[in-house]
Amino acid sequence: MLTRSRPRAGHPARRWTWRSGRRALISTGVVARAGLFVVLAVIALSLSTPQSAKALFDTCDWASQSTNQMADMPGASAENIFPSVQQWDGKRELVSGATRLKGDAADYTLYELDAMRGLNWASTQVSQEQAKDGDKADDDDCSIQNEINNTIAQMVFDLSKILSRSAISIKEISSNPSPLAALYEGTIEGDDSVVDRLNNGVFKLAVPTMILLTGLWVFGKWRKGDMREVWSGVGWAAFVVIAVSAFLVNGNYVAVVQTADSGIAQGNAALTEAVLDSAVDGINPPCDLADNAPQRGMRISSCAMYDTLAFRPWAIGQFGDPGKKGIEYKETKNCDFGKGDRCADLRVKQVIVQSVTNFDYYSGDKDIIKSKENQYGALRKYIAQNESSRMYEQWSGRKPANRISIAIYSLVASLIVGIMVIVLSALTLLWHAVTLIMVILLPLVAIISIHPTQQKLLRGWWQTFVHSFVLRAGFGVILTVLLLFYQMILPLQIPLGMQLLMLLLVTVAVIMLLKNLLSGKFTPQVAGADDALGIGDAASGGSQKLVDRTPGAAAKASGRVAGTTAKGAGQGIRGGAWLADKVGADGRGRAALQKRGWLGQSQREQRKAAYEAAAAQRGSGGKTPTGEPPVSPVSPVTEPAPKSAPRRTGRVSGSSGQKPAPQSTAPAEQRPAAAQPQHQPQPPASRPQPPAPRPAASAPQQPAAPAPPPRDPRTSNGRV
Repeated sequence: MLTRSRPRAGHPARRWTWRSGRRALISTGVVARAGLFVVLAVIALSLSTPQSAKALFDTCDWASQSTNQMADMPGASAENIFPSVQQWDGKRELVSGATRLKGDAADYTLYELDAMRGLNWASTQVSQEQAKDGDKADDDDCSIQNEINNTIAQMVFDLSKILSRSAISIKEISSNPSPLAALYEGTIEGDDSVVDRLNNGVFKLAVPTMILLTGLWVFGKWRKGDMREVWSGVGWAAFVVIAVSAFLVNGNYVAVVQTADSGIAQGNAALTEAVLDSAVDGINPPCDLADNAPQRGMRISSCAMYDTLAFRPWAIGQFGDPGKKGIEYKETKNCDFGKGDRCADLRVKQVIVQSVTNFDYYSGDKDIIKSKENQYGALRKYIAQNESSRMYEQWSGRKPANRISIAIYSLVASLIVGIMVIVLSALTLLWHAVTLIMVILLPLVAIISIHPTQQKLLRGWWQTFVHSFVLRAGFGVILTVLLLFYQMILPLQIPLGMQLLMLLLVTVAVIMLLKNLLSGKFTPQVAGADDALGIGDAASGGSQKLVDRTPGAAAKASGRVAGTTAKGAGQGIRGGAWLADKVGADGRGRAALQKRGWLGQSQREQRKAAYEAAAAQRGSGGKTPTGEPPVSPVSPVTEPAPKSAPRRTGRVSGSSGQKPAPQSTAPAEQRPAAAQPQHQPQPPASRPQPPAPRPAASAPQQPAAPAPPPRDPRTSNGRV
């Protein structure tokens, strides 16, 4: 065996061989394993040596208290990315992070006080007996695994909170009476808006020219005597000039649009308040508000989404099943986060303790974080003393698997609900933009529509203008109905999978209602309308595509989340199939499973079986295993082709002594088959004739009529 490589010219001889390299690699591995063993042995000895302080870290000092004990500060998470709308006053400005609020905390919902802050699953290693006495946890009670699982559950739930915050923010923006108010300034509002410039510089100057053209059209109709069309055209031109001038003068169009938007917003708010109030048997915490609160309906609608998608799932993961409804809290003294039922709800108290509210942020207390930590210790002691051991076990995070399942459920529900709410909000904003564009284009459309022959332009403009208001009102109603069903489904005492299924069914039903709304079934139809500009058709087409893709997007998004959980199960199934494939070295185990119907054939096995069957048939002389020739599948309706008949020339020879056969006077369908000619000349192209009816196969044929005697060619005088 070669142990030394041949040296190249100009290079020294190589002394490195593969044998020496292998020895060096083995030696290095032995040294590395020995060193690792020594390091691990030293660590194990240091940890096992009795001493007052542990060598590396104290497990209980790391996991004895709550990992979520630090109160959430404003501006964290998605608050700065997705701002909320200041609906509690008439400004309706976009706000993010800490917001200075006027009045008392009872004048605001918990969502307006805290946003998504405080919704953290608190976990502690302190047992119930130790918490009653205010002691710390023992080393034997610490569980790093519980803390890790609680952290994973919180990470998943944080994604759900971000989705919920984005859906609520977009919904609030679209629910404003004028969400595109920033675009109105300079376009349809102001002293020198675009609409005013088009009215003064284009419409008013073009009106005399269009009246002149209308007069020429009237003169032509009058010469023809069409007096009805004459009076109709004159009336239409006068109506367009008067109506459009009155609509555009002194900013009347701004008042019309704002009045319609305000009416739609107030109607949807009143409907939301009435429906949600009846759904939850009165507005309970965290969404309780005074009856005279401004914009109460829209604010309750936002808080209802907060309660459905974030607050209630958090309460279930924190307190268990009692978290679905209010939990009594007896120590209501010095309540600074509301009045009445809110102060007596343990769930709300937990959120307030774990967060810095907008009032706390502007209170001037520099030690607010330390104060929140002290409040957390007092709350833990209260729960240990007043609640059952079952609730304390869930509250302390001893069952982190429940929180992981709730977090995944909340994330999937947020995807289903959030995508649908975002779609409705996006459609509302789209048709707000359509209204704005139609107002800007009105002077240009009105100029052309003055002429009686172009009435369809203004009629189409009016239909699209009304359609935009109808759709916006309909979107608000559908959103209210959607929130109603969500509020009814989520508190039900049914498995979470059934809740998700019901949410999907409600989403599909709402999409069907949206399609009918977008198709214009609820919009007044104007006779002779024509959307020549194409704005209404384009917006309707885009809305239909968005609605059609919504179920697939929701199912795909939720499927990706749920698919991560089912990945392990899929790997187990593939492993079982591989094991079944390997049963028996000669494949007898797999054949037995296929024979019983437990395992199907692969494509390769199917092709192999088909090839063996064809080869066996060829080897048996084209006969089947029974000894009979194979029968080709022939359709029972297939008939053999008719035989070709001799060609007839039509000539009759007089010298042959033969007489032409007399023609029968019987109908063609009554002649025998033998008497039918095999070939008939085609009729001329100038006289097409329908084909003769074909006799039924099963009908009995009637006997042919007897042929008449041959005619005597001789005349009365005996000549031929």
